[in-house]
Amino acid sequence: MNERVARLRQKSLDTKPKLSPERALLLTEFYQTTKESSIPVRRARAFEYVLKHKTISINQDELIVGERGPAPKETPTYPELCCHSLEDLDTIDAREKIAFAVTKRVRDAYRDTIIPFWQGRSMRETILQEMTPAWHAAYEAGIFTEFMEQRAPGHTVLDDKIYRRGFVDFKRDIRASRQAIDPLRD
Repeated sequence: MNERVARLRQKSLDTKPKLSPERALLLTEFYQTTKESSIPVRRARAFEYVLKHKTISINQDELIVGERGPAPKETPTYPELCCHSLEDLDTIDAREKIAFAVTKRVRDAYRDTIIPFWQGRSMRETILQEMTPAWHAAYEAGIFTEFMEQRAPGHTVLDDKIYRRGFVDFKRDIRASRQAIDPLRD
């Protein structure tokens, strides 16, 4: 390992993960000021807005650049999916395994801007409002969890099946499975 790579490795090991409010603030700003009628167009423009306004991180010694957040190990949040509460931020900051530091700046941004706007607007809240009492009872009992409460889309990507096969293959398999069902025995 050459000296440059050793420095980058050590920096990666020494840097503590922390939460960044940047993406959440940018999305909040966009949605507060834009009233597109088409949801797909609005989401595409929100993505464009984030890309145009996001901090670009280019660090010393890097030959390949790019970070999810504005700096190494600064993780964005996705309030449009699930808006974290202040209690969630405390948990994220204090958890044993992989904690993400939550600074006063992040807490203030959530308390003053992000939570007030996204309360009742996240996909999670929209979906949960549509669920039946039986579903809510099973959820509250811990029988299952809603995956995107803690993660952004893309964390579950069909392992490598999507790269070896295509959607047409998936559709064919689903059709074959459905046709093989015996309604009287299955």
